[in-house]
Amino acid sequence: MNPHERKQQNLKTIYRALLELMMAKPLATISITELCQRAQVSRTYFYRHYQNFDQIIAAYQTQNMLHYLRRLPRTDQITLPELMTHYFDHTKMETETYLLLIKNNKLDVLVKTFQTVFKLLIKQDRIGGHGPNITNPYYLLFFSGGVINIAANWVSNGCIESPQYLGQMIAHFALSPSTSV
Repeated sequence: MNPHERKQQNLKTIYRALLELMMAKPLATISITELCQRAQVSRTYFYRHYQNFDQIIAAYQTQNMLHYLRRLPRTDQITLPELMTHYFDHTKMETETYLLLIKNNKLDVLVKTFQTVFKLLIKQDRIGGHGPNITNPYYLLFFSGGVINIAANWVSNGCIESPQYLGQMIAHFALSPSTSV
């Protein structure tokens, strides 16, 4: 196993151990020692790579979102409804994890992860047919928060609507004519 693969495997192991502990008790009551024992890593390893649990969650979620991007259709650009439909398909597969993160007040980590990935798509000019606000940094904050809050509500209510419906709805909200500021 090369160093990159080992790093990814260690991240997966420590993240899964953190989720297992979060299933048993609130994140605020989990100790670093407890996590290291569950993940079978040393405290030295933990402190060499992370300062807190949020960094573990963010690192894993970023990797998870990059895997999501690799599953997008192989086209130069993807429409916003398609992008959001794929995002909600992905979210549905991750419902249990989302519910744990919501329960432990970690939506902010999901918002930051979404922002990072969405910025990458904008930078690569992968989102076709988007509105003129897409490059406005405040729009990125608004859009990311909106999508994550909709996703949190959706998974909390049992994923009743289809990913396609949510993809269309978010695109409609984002692309509706509005007055510019």
